[in-house]
Amino acid sequence: MTPELNEFLAITDTVTQERIDTYAELSTDFNPLHVDPEAAAASEFGGIIAHGPIALHAFFRAMTGWLGVDALPAGSTVSVAYRAPTRPDDEVTCELREMTEIEPGKFELSAECLTQDGTVVVSVRATVTVPEAA
Repeated sequence: MTPELNEFLAITDTVTQERIDTYAELSTDFNPLHVDPEAAAASEFGGIIAHGPIALHAFFRAMTGWLGVDALPAGSTVSVAYRAPTRPDDEVTCELREMTEIEPGKFELSAECLTQDGTVVVSVRATVTVPEAA
């Protein structure tokens, strides 16, 4: 069964310093822009920014929710463009922009992850095949 377009729900994640620190531990990416308030404040960003994949998380939650799976199916492709930094306390929402069924059960889509003020922080293009029902 193919999921319906209107079942692709906007998903919102909150960026926290705790999530940033946890991601730094998991990825071993301790760039001072992410974990050192003094160094980040002195940077061009003027404060802590989150690792890019933290903003992208809302997209993966929206996609897996739409598909009803725990992970994107094998063969899926995802292209990402990071547009702006996210910061602690940002609310990041993934919204579907366009979806086309290019062959039965296979979709191309574009989505954006936006902060609470409407800033696009991540643009995403993906191709995914809907898994067959068990």
